[in-house]
Amino acid sequence: MNFKLNSLGVKLTLSFLLLIGFVTVLMFALTLTHTKNALKEVVRSELTAVSQLMSLELSGADADAMKKMQAGDEKTAAYDRIRAKLKKFQSVHPDIKYIYTMKKTGAELQFIVDPMYGDPHDPGAGIGEKYADATPWMVAGFEDISTEENYSSDKWGQLLSSYAPVCDSRGERIGLVGVDMSAATVIRKQKFIGLTIYLIAGIAAALAAAMIFAFSATIIKDIHQLQRVANDISQGKASVEITVVRQDEIGELARSFRRMVASLKIMMPPKTPQPEGLSTTSRSPAGVPGKPRTQKKKSRGRSLP
Repeated sequence: MNFKLNSLGVKLTLSFLLLIGFVTVLMFALTLTHTKNALKEVVRSELTAVSQLMSLELSGADADAMKKMQAGDEKTAAYDRIRAKLKKFQSVHPDIKYIYTMKKTGAELQFIVDPMYGDPHDPGAGIGEKYADATPWMVAGFEDISTEENYSSDKWGQLLSSYAPVCDSRGERIGLVGVDMSAATVIRKQKFIGLTIYLIAGIAAALAAAMIFAFSATIIKDIHQLQRVANDISQGKASVEITVVRQDEIGELARSFRRMVASLKIMMPPKTPQPEGLSTTSRSPAGVPGKPRTQKKKSRGRSLP
């Protein structure tokens, strides 16, 4: 087990995987941040265009009527006509959560027509209701098209808003039209982009890991073959076959092994075949197999009885 963990294949694969993981995470973080910011800018541009179009949709006669409206005029025909226009425009742009008109009286900002007014689920604002959470971009919207750079919060929630001035029949600015998109909608779009980037990065990392695994597997396979050849040569086996064919350093090593094997074959003497019938059994001088010839020694002197 320890040998497998210390093998070149495991080390090579893990090194490449760690490198791919680091690069993938870094690219994902950078790409996601820039993409989220870019998407937010796209949404701001969309809101700017919507507020400008709605401003143009309201005629001079509508603006003249709004300039005269007072609290309690929510039942008038003029109010219903402008309210219907705003609702119709909102239905064409489903991402728009709120659309409304406002006027500025001194330093106070007041609602004029809010299509959500009277809705039991999400009550809007009546004519003359003061708005106390004005931002610099909202105030600037009475003079020119203005879009919030960041989300703003009020009792209606966290929103990204854009404003455009409304002009009466004489071309004078009498108020503004505002359009709000919920921050949750923008964040949901950003999350979708993030998941898409994450999926693409994950697939790319998986493909890269598979390619690296296949690449390292071929390298380790050829190294193992050369290792077996080296072991055979160390045992005196010259009849080894090297099938590694590569155009890299491992291929050069394989060619060196071939040259070494060829040199060993030349240097090693050929084996002499043993003649048939030749036995390793010892023979006596007299030709009697298995029994060496013995000589009797003559005893000196007279033998004892």
